[in-house]
Amino acid sequence: MDEIVWQVFQSFVIAGIWIALATFIAEKLGSRIGGAIANLPSTILVSLVYVSIVRSPQYAAEAALAAPMGMAINTVFLFVFVLLMKRPLWIATLASLTVWCCLAFVASHFPDTGIVPLVVLYLSVMIVSFLLLEHVFKVPSAEKRAIPFRWWTIFMRALFAGSVVGSTVVISSFANSFWTGIFATFPAVMLSSMLILRLAQGPDFARAVGKTMVLASVNIIVFAGAVHFLYPLWGVLWGTVVAFLLATLFVVFIRPYLMRMK
Repeated sequence: MDEIVWQVFQSFVIAGIWIALATFIAEKLGSRIGGAIANLPSTILVSLVYVSIVRSPQYAAEAALAAPMGMAINTVFLFVFVLLMKRPLWIATLASLTVWCCLAFVASHFPDTGIVPLVVLYLSVMIVSFLLLEHVFKVPSAEKRAIPFRWWTIFMRALFAGSVVGSTVVISSFANSFWTGIFATFPAVMLSSMLILRLAQGPDFARAVGKTMVLASVNIIVFAGAVHFLYPLWGVLWGTVVAFLLATLFVVFIRPYLMRMK
């Protein structure tokens, strides 16, 4: 129980600060770069590191294989959220979370699906969702906003986001490896970011960041794939460091395309 409490506390602090700063950066840099930064590995990083310490690096490596399924579900969640963002916030939140829960329930009946089909599924969902947002629904990117830095704003964002992530970690702590992988990719960052930006900057800015996060979510798959191969070879510390660097390099790699988005 002490380990669970410690992990929830760490998740609360790390993810809360990360999301608070990431949403602030998104406002300062605009939706293209800000959305990509906000979607770098955070929840999944904390969850897999904790699982590797409490159980084993091999167990965490296996749990990472569920990331493509989790991110495919998250992409649909974010797609629905972006489409409904201009409606009352409670409707967008409730509808997108309902979609996530339904898809997660369906996914639980296919725990032994191979990694290749899962990656293909994720890429298909991500590409279709992004193209629809970019070319059919024509969600425009948003430029940076001139906003003052206020510590109390960052604190309140961190408190809210940390609470969301911490609750997710509690659930994942009692799950098997498949559900650990699913809940490790629960859209806590996406949910917190969308709610914070919707309240702070309005629906148009939040929708723009959400569109970027759909495309940039591939970095989570890069991170999870690296964890799967590196944890058994290099251990938790260096496996996590290298996996995060690879995810970051992917964001740098797609930056030219992000800047050309509509």
